[in-house]
Amino acid sequence: MGHIERRLRAKEEMKQSILDAAREIAAKEGWQAVTIRKIANKIEYTPPIVYEYFENKEALFKELIYFGFHMMHKNIEKAKQSESDPKKLLTNVSLVYWDFAHKNMDLFQLMFSLERPTPSEEMMNIFNLSENIFLELAKNNKKLSQELLMNWVCLNHGAISVLIQLPPPPHFFKNNPRELYVSIIQRFISSI
Repeated sequence: MGHIERRLRAKEEMKQSILDAAREIAAKEGWQAVTIRKIANKIEYTPPIVYEYFENKEALFKELIYFGFHMMHKNIEKAKQSESDPKKLLTNVSLVYWDFAHKNMDLFQLMFSLERPTPSEEMMNIFNLSENIFLELAKNNKKLSQELLMNWVCLNHGAISVLIQLPPPPHFFKNNPRELYVSIIQRFISSI
């Protein structure tokens, strides 16, 4: 490996350590607590080093959000490849959201916060895929499909927030949170 390749790899590793540090801070203290100074302290560099990679905190957040939507889009595409029935596909897409949120709650919160930046291409691809599923379920009734889509988005995000962030006491239900989430989603889907 030549000098140029080592420098490029070192730059990518530094960029990734900055992103990882931001996520670690957010996981412990919330996204509002993430600052360039805290990131720099965490990676044991000075703030100007962080600014070499990201113009500001918002640019760093934007990169994380795009990364998150890219990961979700890849997983949704896999789900789409393996299922043609729209109801089963919707269950599988919902599980992509659950599994992603469960493994990446910090990133999920950032991606779906009210302050998120302009939607990325992957975010729009996810939305379009979801919209197409509902259009098929509503037998091409655009008004009904849009209403169903919004109901699903609200149910999906609400259930994830409640079941992951604020799990009810064990005596409240016999299933684990993921199983309860699946039953909530399937109840919605069966009502369509």
